[in-house]
Amino acid sequence: MECYEPGAIRDEEIIAYLAGEKVRPAVKDHMERCASCAQRFGAYQRLEHVLMQKLYRWDCPSNQMLGEYQLGLCSAEDEALIKTHLSACVLCSAEVETLSNFMAREDLFTNPVVVPAIVGNHRTSAEEEHSVLERLLEPVQAGVRRLVATLVPMQPALYSVRGAASAWPRRYTAEDISISLQLERGSQESGGAQLVGFVTRKGATLPTLQGTPVVLLARDEKSSYTQHIDDLGNFIFTALVPTTYTLELHFPETCVIIEEVAVALDEDG
Repeated sequence: MECYEPGAIRDEEIIAYLAGEKVRPAVKDHMERCASCAQRFGAYQRLEHVLMQKLYRWDCPSNQMLGEYQLGLCSAEDEALIKTHLSACVLCSAEVETLSNFMAREDLFTNPVVVPAIVGNHRTSAEEEHSVLERLLEPVQAGVRRLVATLVPMQPALYSVRGAASAWPRRYTAEDISISLQLERGSQESGGAQLVGFVTRKGATLPTLQGTPVVLLARDEKSSYTQHIDDLGNFIFTALVPTTYTLELHFPETCVIIEEVAVALDEDG
């Protein structure tokens, strides 16, 4: 398959379009009409997802280390390393700030909260009822608005490129917030499925969304997972078991909810 108008757009513009950066209107028009360039866009998107899965927060301290740092319980050497890391990592800084605000609550010692140890780094295990992050955010989220996102019909041009039988990717909107979701088969190592998301907000740059918690809740409420939006507006959940989930994006003033996210891969993926 060849581009119907060779040279109309460059690879750099496709990558910028993938990152949510401002591009020429001609780039968007071309992407909607050209099946070849739409496939190139999909190839770049899959490559980005693989890199995110391999490298996402690989050098961040564990939740336990961040907690010990906040409580002054870690060694001087670890304290220096974590302090240096916090100066460059917005995600870990946000977690430490959340913990600090939680510890500053006046009723903390009169109504103590017992928080179980978290397994892994920045993600809950399927056996935990609630993640540490969810527990810490509960007081903050008490008065936030809850918005149910609306599914946007797929554009006919892209729909024909990806196949009439496919229900993915999907795009949802809630006021000024847009969420794109893609379901893929997981790697041989992780198995299961992986759900990849991309978030934008009108009037907001992608780095300002970084650190926003994203929670995936199974319908049976026995499994929950937490990730964060990165500096490119992406998040990814891996090794998911087939079931129906609810996705929640916890912005400071608003909780955006996507209901009925059915995770099920067919034989072709």
